[in-house]
Amino acid sequence: MKHRCLRICKIGVACLFAVVMAAVMGCNNAPEQPATVAGYASLEDLDGHSVAVVSGSTSDVLLSDTNNFANIRLIRYSTPTELIEAVMNDSADCGITDTVVLMTLEMEQHGLAVDFNLPGGFDVAVAFNPKDKELCGKFNDFLVQVKSDGTLDEMFARWCSEQVDTVHMLDMPELAELKGHPIEVATLADNPPFSFYRNNRWTGLEVELMHRFSLFVGRPVHFSGYRFDEIVGVLLSRKADAAAANLFITPDRADKVLFSHPYYLCKTSCFSKAR
Repeated sequence: MKHRCLRICKIGVACLFAVVMAAVMGCNNAPEQPATVAGYASLEDLDGHSVAVVSGSTSDVLLSDTNNFANIRLIRYSTPTELIEAVMNDSADCGITDTVVLMTLEMEQHGLAVDFNLPGGFDVAVAFNPKDKELCGKFNDFLVQVKSDGTLDEMFARWCSEQVDTVHMLDMPELAELKGHPIEVATLADNPPFSFYRNNRWTGLEVELMHRFSLFVGRPVHFSGYRFDEIVGVLLSRKADAAAANLFITPDRADKVLFSHPYYLCKTSCFSKAR
């Protein structure tokens, strides 16, 4: 590992920091892929290139800073899957998305490779309408339990260590016995491994997390899919009670919605076609 870090540090401080952060266990491991011919090593290298981002994401906000990234041409997409396909089809020079999404993609098989991992990370949490403090409090109690008994670690290891198509939702027959008014959950319909809708069924890590929460509180859950840039508005309009949508905690969002305790430290990567 020391020798690898020494080699990587030559391409810049940003990559060195990312490798150090990648030592975190489980889903927070950064994918190890060969560098692409483009040789992007930092955000500054993206100057003059087209970059695919998810509309309304933190990457979108960061690169929309015209003072620092005025010459980057942003191309916005509704889902990470659309973003990845854009890079594969040469509609964008590169893309920036969740590192874990790339880890479960089998990038080499799709002709893609990670150029660099962005420094630092973002806390991800479930968001609630500010008036739903009681429900948020129950979710925080639930998080304490699944963190302490190892359930959350097992979920991340299972959903993030294999190709996403090979992972299946656990059978929870107790869910069918739950009665009462369902918890309306806003999520993303095409964001594997976190949430996606396939074969007429909601599945993914965050879907399983919310199913487990429903058992914890004794209430059924109902999922609805939205675009990422709709999530906060859906909560504020009371169309959903909670949002499990790989939502980063940012000051701007925290001014509008109520966040639970974080359950995941998300890192992001820049990737492009490998040649």
